[in-house]
Amino acid sequence: MSKRRRVREVMRSQVLTVRPETPFKAITVLLASWGVSGVPVVADEGRVVGVVSQRDLLEREIRHRLLRIRPRLRRKVQGSRADELMTTPAITVPRDAGVEEAIRLMEDHGVHRLPVLDDDAKLVGIVGRSDLLRSFLRSDSGLREEVREEVIKRAMAIDPDTLSIAVHNGVVTVSGQVERTGMIPVLVALIRRLDGVVDVRERLTAELDDSHLPIEEPVNTGVIEAFQRHS
Repeated sequence: MSKRRRVREVMRSQVLTVRPETPFKAITVLLASWGVSGVPVVADEGRVVGVVSQRDLLEREIRHRLLRIRPRLRRKVQGSRADELMTTPAITVPRDAGVEEAIRLMEDHGVHRLPVLDDDAKLVGIVGRSDLLRSFLRSDSGLREEVREEVIKRAMAIDPDTLSIAVHNGVVTVSGQVERTGMIPVLVALIRRLDGVVDVRERLTAELDDSHLPIEEPVNTGVIEAFQRHS
């Protein structure tokens, strides 16, 4: 079975960053000039200590406008540097994490990009939603070939010529007959795990109905791992 795509494969290695002492105005200019909505705040030795976003800057402006009404806010507004404006701790992702893990982090924390760290917790890149989405853009022909060779032939040890495989806009349709009914959900689970698969439609029958028999674990460890993750 082919490996799942990792963050390091889709991240951008050139990252716009600011220092903790970078002032509010400079951050605003950077975001506007580069057309980004947030930047990591990086301290010594490449350590990410936070993230400054457009939302942080807007909140600062709102506080600034409230000065006329609440003068006690003056100190916080006047001392506006990156380390005072940033959201901390930063939500980061290891470069060897899977694409799915990065997507879950973004969804769980409501962020649009993640600083990427190496094994020493130093910044090595950044990954955004658009980068992650590109990892799922694959040709139907390439996806069909992977279903045929990696799943059916290699993982399931089935002659791929005995099954019909069609892929249209990421939707995989597999038809034909397999040896046992218990193989069908495993086959479908493995196909669903491939990058680029939008949906799986199975039109499979089986020579032997083994649904009433105790489930035996397959010998192929790759199949076991994939099936357990799916379930």
